Amino acid sequence: MKKQTKFTILLLLFVSSISLAQKHKNHHEKIRVYKIAYLTEKLDLSESEAQKFWPLYNTYNENMLTLHKEERHLIKKKIAALGGVSQLEEEEAKLILDKYSTIAKSKVVLKEKFFSEVCSFLPYKKVLSLEIAEHDFNKKLLRKLRKKEKSKS
Repeated sequence: MKKQTKFTILLLLFVSSISLAQKHKNHHEKIRVYKIAYLTEKLDLSESEAQKFWPLYNTYNENMLTLHKEERHLIKKKIAALGGVSQLEEEEAKLILDKYSTIAKSKVVLKEKFFSEVCSFLPYKKVLSLEIAEHDFNKKLLRKLRKKEKSKS
């Protein structure tokens, strides 16, 4: 019953947040709210676990998003601005590839640090559940976006 009540409250918060988000926030905020509700349901964190987990997760997620944005900017915008891969000089290509590699390494270091911190107070099973839930959330989000794109066509 307690789990069902928690889920109902989260669902109500999610629905009200979406209503507000549609009026005042951008699309990314709606996704963030949905992701939090989804992860909260899947992880079934106790109150004390949640108090420790969410600040760490939010910081980790913000840092990871920053790296993703940097990576997207590097690959899409910079290469496109230079006329595409075929127009790059070898030295430019090397610099971009080096930067891409640095970003990839930073992601691994960030994830390892996050795991280390979270595993200090969460059972390994819950941390593994987080990885699975994030993967499942991303798959569902992509499916939803593809379906939305098809319906627009």
